[in-house]
Amino acid sequence: MKILHVVPSFAPCFSHGGVVNASYQIAKKQVENGHDVTVYTTDSCDERLRFEKNYDVDVDGIKVFYFKNLSNTFKNKATIDTPVSLINYLKRTIRNFDIIHIHEHRHSLAIATHRYAKKYDVPYVLQAHGSVLPFFQKEQLKEIFDKMWGFDILHNASRVFALTEVEKEQYLKMGVSEDKIEIVPLGINLDEYDNLPAKGSFKSKYNIGENEKIILFLGRIHEIKGLDLLIKSFNRTRNDNAKLVIVGGDYGFKNELEILINNFNLKDKVIFPGVLTGRDKIESLVDCNIFIMPSRYESFTTSGLEAMACSKPLILTKNNHIHTWVKDTVGLVCEFDEIELANCIETLLNDDELCETFGQTGRKLIESKYDWNKVSKQIESIYEKCITKY
Repeated sequence: MKILHVVPSFAPCFSHGGVVNASYQIAKKQVENGHDVTVYTTDSCDERLRFEKNYDVDVDGIKVFYFKNLSNTFKNKATIDTPVSLINYLKRTIRNFDIIHIHEHRHSLAIATHRYAKKYDVPYVLQAHGSVLPFFQKEQLKEIFDKMWGFDILHNASRVFALTEVEKEQYLKMGVSEDKIEIVPLGINLDEYDNLPAKGSFKSKYNIGENEKIILFLGRIHEIKGLDLLIKSFNRTRNDNAKLVIVGGDYGFKNELEILINNFNLKDKVIFPGVLTGRDKIESLVDCNIFIMPSRYESFTTSGLEAMACSKPLILTKNNHIHTWVKDTVGLVCEFDEIELANCIETLLNDDELCETFGQTGRKLIESKYDWNKVSKQIESIYEKCITKY
C-alpha cells in the first residue's frame, strides 16, 4: 500500500507529546511490513527543525515532508499550524496514495487533507488520539472549529480509531456512525524491553540511594497531567525513603510546581531530569517502584504501557480512560483527589508483594495485547477494508 500520514508534528520532535511517538511508531512498522509510507507534517518543534532539504527526508525508511510553518513561536504558543506550501503540494500529490491516516483533526493540515481527499475520492482514516470532544482548554475555539470543519472531517472519514470504549462513546456523541468506529489501542515495541538495563543506573546518575524508592511520572509537564495534585499528595505521604521523579519537557507548568515544592519544603525530594528518551528513559522505569499518572484528563497512557513492560505497578486517576482495566489488576485507581491519591501511593510504597503481583500481570498483558506488531496488523487490516470500498 501507498500510505500517507498527516500529523502536525513528527519525529524527531518527540517532546511534543504522545501523538508524535504514536504516528512515528505506526509509520515505522508499516515500512517494516513492506509498505510505501510518507508523512506530511510541519517543521515546528521546541526549536524549528532544520534539514539540508526539508522535503523527502528519510526517517527510518519513512519519507517525511516537513512543511515550513510561517512562525514556529506562534505555533508553540497558539498551537496553530500555518504550513502554507502544504496546500498546493497536497493538491498535486494526494491521488498518489491508496489511503491517508490523519492524526488528530483540529488543525490546518487536516482541513486541507479532508478537502482534497474528498475532492479526489481518496479514502482516509482519522485517529483523534483523545481529542474527540472540545474540552479542557480553548473550548469555544474548538466548538467554532468543529462547526466550520471538524464535524465534516470526522463524518467523512472511512473509519475513525478510538483508543478505548470511552473514546468510542465520544465519537458517537459527535455524530459519527457506530459502524465507522474501530477500537485500536496504542502499543509499545516489546523487543526494546526484553533486555533491560541493570538496576541502579538511573539512581546512580541522580544520587538516589540504593534503598530509596522512586515514584515516577513520565510525560509532559502540563496542567492537564495533574502534577500539582501529585506534589500535594506526595507531601501528605511524608515518606523519608521515597523520591518523586518527574520526567518530561516543560509545557509552561513547571514554575507552578516549583512554587508548591518550595512551599512544602520538598526540594530535596523531587527531581526533574528533563526529557529522557531511549535507554535513559528505560533506566528510569527499571529503577522506579511505582509509575503514576494523576491526569485531569487522559485518553491513553503509553508511558504506562512502558512501565508495565518493565513489570511496574501503576497508579492512575479515574480521569484516565484505561482505568477500567488497570484497577486492581495492574495497579490502583482513585478519584482526582489529594487524599485518595496519597492513600494509593502509601499502599504501594508499603506493599512490595502487591507491587510484584501488579507488575507481573502488567507484563503479561503487554505481551498479549499492546505490542506494536499486533496493533500495526490491525491497522493495516482496517486500511484494506477502506480501500476495497473505493
